[in-house]
Amino acid sequence: MKKVDTDKIKEYLLANPEFLNSKYANTAKLFDTNYEVIRSLARGLRDKINPQHSKETTNFEENKDGAVVTCEDSKRVKSLDDLLKACNVNLNVWEVDKYDIGTYEVTGFDKAKRPITIPMFRTKAWLKRIDPTMNIQKIREELVQDLVPLFDSVPREIIRPSSYKDDDPHLLEINACDLHLGKIGIEGDRYSLDIARNRMLKALEHLVKRASGFYIDKILFVVGNDFLNSDGDFPIASTTKGTPQSNTDSHIEMYRSGRKLLVECINMLLDVSEVHVVVIPGNHDKESMMHIGDALEVCYENNGNVTVDNSASMMKAYQYGTCLIINDHGDGAKINNLPGIVSQRYRDIWSSVRHVEVHRGHLHTNKAYKMQAVEELNGLTVRNLSSMTATDEWHDTKGFVGNTKRASAFVWSKFNGVQAKLNYNVEVN
Repeated sequence: MKKVDTDKIKEYLLANPEFLNSKYANTAKLFDTNYEVIRSLARGLRDKINPQHSKETTNFEENKDGAVVTCEDSKRVKSLDDLLKACNVNLNVWEVDKYDIGTYEVTGFDKAKRPITIPMFRTKAWLKRIDPTMNIQKIREELVQDLVPLFDSVPREIIRPSSYKDDDPHLLEINACDLHLGKIGIEGDRYSLDIARNRMLKALEHLVKRASGFYIDKILFVVGNDFLNSDGDFPIASTTKGTPQSNTDSHIEMYRSGRKLLVECINMLLDVSEVHVVVIPGNHDKESMMHIGDALEVCYENNGNVTVDNSASMMKAYQYGTCLIINDHGDGAKINNLPGIVSQRYRDIWSSVRHVEVHRGHLHTNKAYKMQAVEELNGLTVRNLSSMTATDEWHDTKGFVGNTKRASAFVWSKFNGVQAKLNYNVEVN
């Protein structure tokens, strides 16, 4: 039997595309072969060169690590954005971890039935779930939804500004450390988001009224310091470094409740004077507090009476006249190293300040230390501040019980340092 030169037949059929669907007998006679051989070769060429026979397919497949989306044999899906749109990916839930775009060419025909080269695309992307507290766009949308009504709902009669405006100006520093929203309290020391909110608002009302004997021209409101009990729910509720935590509510509920609470507090304090907010992330909520700080910046960006310090530094300072007030959480630098750290970090303003204190949370206890003299200073005072949070099972097991639950405030003279230390002690049932 004579050997058939299939390559020449294919070349002939491509050069004469009108014979791909008809006149197989004539072509067979031309190449001295049979009808079935020509029909089989023509069918194979049609499947290869006509992309319309390769139907575009998309796929979304979720797995334990995330999800994978693909689009095969497409002329229209050419980019990552095209792929995400074609597969209806919800970008409020998913973010792209990595992606790949491949191309290949097929031969088709134009309207005059002339062979042309058509580029085809295959696209693939690997997705991972977005941590709800990392989704800035969603945070901003929820911020408007959650907080705008508060501006008309916060009681304005709770606190009143001081009437002693002929006195020297003073700064009121309010620091409610380690609130631990979401913590589970032991029996006899019940705790919830509502209880924590109630303690915070009562503390502010009490401390502002106690300071009403001074002319307050500025409030330093220190927020954070383990304001939330954990930093996320995935794969389990845990602190920033991964220490497991048991919580009363989901992390996003804790986050949104805490965000709303801080706006309520700032609105209350605005009845007294301008407010400078300092965000101090703790070891339980480092990332979440940075996000809450960002939300506060958005909320008050057009309010000239509120400033927010949400800078990356874990130690933040505020200068008021000749006073330098430094806040950090207390889980970082050792106390004996603070004089050297403070004198170097703030050396640019060192000659203009005379009264310096470092205020820290973390230990849930009230202690003060007088450190050695530092350059022109008489000394550096370091204070560990108490907490209003409930006692949890871990602290109870370790015997860390009995500390008075309190929030603290300090009245600073602009040129003569601390004039008063004020406490709000949580009511004991």
